Amino acid sequence: MLVFPRNENKVTAVVGQGWAAQNATIDWYEAQGKNLSGHGLDPAVVPGALHAALTVLEKWGTMSFEQVAARAIEYAEQGFPLRPRTTAAVTRNMKFFESWPGNQRYWLKPDGSQYRPGETIRLPTLARTLARMVEAEREHKAKSRSAGIIGARDRFYKGDIANEMVAFLKEHKAPFEQADFAEFYAKVEAPSTTTYRGYEVYKHSFGSQGPVLLETLNILEQFDLTAMKHNSADYLHTVVEALKLAYADRDTYYADPQFVDVPGQGLLSKAYAKERAKLIDSKRALRSFVAGNPLPFDSKVKQWNYWVANIEKATPAGPLPDPEPITGGDRDTTHIAIIDRDGNIFDSTPSGGWIGGAVILGETGIGMSVRGEQFWLDKTRAAQLRPRSRPRYTLTPSIVLRNGEPFMALGTPGGDNQDQTILQAFLNIVEFWPAWYPNLHEAFDWPRVQTLHFHGSFWPHRNGFNHLNVEGAISDAIIADLKARGHDAEKIRPFGMNGCATAVLIDPASGNRIAGADRRRDCYAMAY
Repeated sequence: MLVFPRNENKVTAVVGQGWAAQNATIDWYEAQGKNLSGHGLDPAVVPGALHAALTVLEKWGTMSFEQVAARAIEYAEQGFPLRPRTTAAVTRNMKFFESWPGNQRYWLKPDGSQYRPGETIRLPTLARTLARMVEAEREHKAKSRSAGIIGARDRFYKGDIANEMVAFLKEHKAPFEQADFAEFYAKVEAPSTTTYRGYEVYKHSFGSQGPVLLETLNILEQFDLTAMKHNSADYLHTVVEALKLAYADRDTYYADPQFVDVPGQGLLSKAYAKERAKLIDSKRALRSFVAGNPLPFDSKVKQWNYWVANIEKATPAGPLPDPEPITGGDRDTTHIAIIDRDGNIFDSTPSGGWIGGAVILGETGIGMSVRGEQFWLDKTRAAQLRPRSRPRYTLTPSIVLRNGEPFMALGTPGGDNQDQTILQAFLNIVEFWPAWYPNLHEAFDWPRVQTLHFHGSFWPHRNGFNHLNVEGAISDAIIADLKARGHDAEKIRPFGMNGCATAVLIDPASGNRIAGADRRRDCYAMAY
């Protein structure tokens, strides 16, 4: 989550990414013959979204947990009609459910049959967990609103709810202890930031992939994108080449900053970006996957002891990575962007307790996050698994200020593709404002491209070197031009890209709120 409380006039990052168990080590996984494939309890990390949400509510909210949880409890108790995509996801996971009776009880009818689209599903165990948290809040709220929220949160992470979750994990030989939950916390920290042509862009720090967007913008600032014309071959080539350079740095340097001294100052240096930009050949696609050296541009970090991307002739190895495995059904991230009447901004990208892969923890109704699949079981990698470390996550909310004033919240689902979607949506908005204003939906309708020139964040970290997906609305002539420059370009169906940009912004001219949603998934926009 990113927040911009108007009375503080600054952006703050809240990191709700769960951490690995204290007993989770690479040696333990190797001794057990386990990997981090994204199903079951092997890639599990502590579920952290709830801690982050209640941290935001405690620090910046005005309501109680009981008030904000009321509708969720009502839906869980009384039920809601299932979407066709959800029922399809359940169908695809029936084999997985066979190993986990709790998942069967959660997602199937009492007789073991499946719900059909439109039928009402109820989630009584989840309702009971939330109701118990409300009970805890009531016991503490006489002291203050904040004390009540902390009481609710503590019952989940330190009380009987945690006891039930840990007992289930121990029963199934997962390496978690009570302290892994009781000592967990959502980090509240300064975000990463850069400027781009008068805009201030904020992302999470290097424990996320968020700075990919910032580094790419720094590189692209060296080029006149508007003059190239939107989605021309020159424009698309330049954007893709900048992303390739940023991804090589991501896969090299990004990791949990609690364990790794990341040269973030150097990576986001404008001078470093100028050096990286010189590597872009306007006529030929980079076939290499080589990280830069940000250390000379960093005043704090002067040594790097981990793997560095240095592949001069990069070719794909095996199947291409899916930027978000099993897109749009079994596994699906959510993005929420809000600007209220006072100019407070909230931007959030929750994910991880998926139908596909997440084990329901006993009778708690809680799906155990499988985000641990984004670790590396490789001691040479900065983003390796360590006890109590958080995986370098793909989730990447965005807040943009304009001349210091609140302007936009922007994000998307899409795993590795998130910052590519955000980048292209952001450039559509700020570089080509007259072409869409005031219909923000139109800026999101314009066709996109997607490079797979990186190591996938999800296990088993396959690469897609030099592969470029191009949505079908881009002309065959431009695709042919990109191929002539050396891109392994593949045409996909119109609106077929993995991602769904959603944003809300304040119109600088009128102060009106403008919201936009992408037709590539079921996304919604509301404004006033």
